[in-house]
Amino acid sequence: MIYQGKARYPVREIILHTSATPGDWWKGKTVEEMAAEIRRWHVEGNGWKDIGYHRVFAPDGSMALGRSLWTVGAHCMERNRGTLGLCMIPTATHNGVKTFSDYFTQEQWDAVHAYIREVQELTDIKWVTGHNDYAPKECPGFKVETDDWLWKEAA
Repeated sequence: MIYQGKARYPVREIILHTSATPGDWWKGKTVEEMAAEIRRWHVEGNGWKDIGYHRVFAPDGSMALGRSLWTVGAHCMERNRGTLGLCMIPTATHNGVKTFSDYFTQEQWDAVHAYIREVQELTDIKWVTGHNDYAPKECPGFKVETDDWLWKEAA
């Protein structure tokens, strides 16, 4: 089980996010460069200790580390304890809540699914939700359904 912070909040939820970036922002950057830029925005712009997300996923499916899984994130007001924030970089500028494929790639879908499966081996994830489930935002740009994201053993 993954427990966060001194209070040892059990991690049971993953919240999906998108970066607030134009659709071509990622071009010519590595996922590490993208995560470093988001970290800079969060630290210098917001005064946070670190990037708010636990992981960042580029359009090619590569992943960069953010906060430790054992550290409370700063990605969803009032929902940071006991959750992991996964941020995906969009390939199109957001324009309303649509579908996953309107903003993200198959490589991201595959990478995020594979990562969630790895996390499920470490802790008892019950829900996968979107930032827009908890705030009046478009983020991540589509309606997240837990059953679409959690890996379940064959019966």
